[in-house]
Amino acid sequence: PPSWGSPVLLGWGSAQQPGSCPAPCECSETARTVKCVNRNLTAVPPDLPPYARLLFLTGNRLSSLPPGAFLSLAQLQSLDLSHNSLKCLKNATIAQLRSRPALRKINIQSQLQTSYVFLGIVLALIGAIFLLVLHDGNIQSFVALRAKALIL
Repeated sequence: PPSWGSPVLLGWGSAQQPGSCPAPCECSETARTVKCVNRNLTAVPPDLPPYARLLFLTGNRLSSLPPGAFLSLAQLQSLDLSHNSLKCLKNATIAQLRSRPALRKINIQSQLQTSYVFLGIVLALIGAIFLLVLHDGNIQSFVALRAKALIL
């Protein structure tokens, strides 16, 4: 007879192994690439593999990027957020992006909702990012921009 004092483990789904590819994404460890493209995502998938250097979150429904979303991605070089609808970036998220020493490119094409979102991103990331792709946005004005250099 079974002992009722023994632990019983029931599998109610599969736990994701650290460094594995999140279900809605396609990953290549060899190419160090994670693609979560046109998946109708409303949030950044959790547990992104730490080997990712290129992260594509293109064509989803992301409206914000929570702090901690990219915490495990120390090697991240390029972040493509194009064709989403970002409305808000928290200071903690911007600080986290700035702390990625390898991050040199962020693509936020075709999604900015207001000039204030644009201004916040640019002012926060100037000096930290080599290339910030912004074209096809609804940018109507630059409010009190005091950057040393801005190439449009």
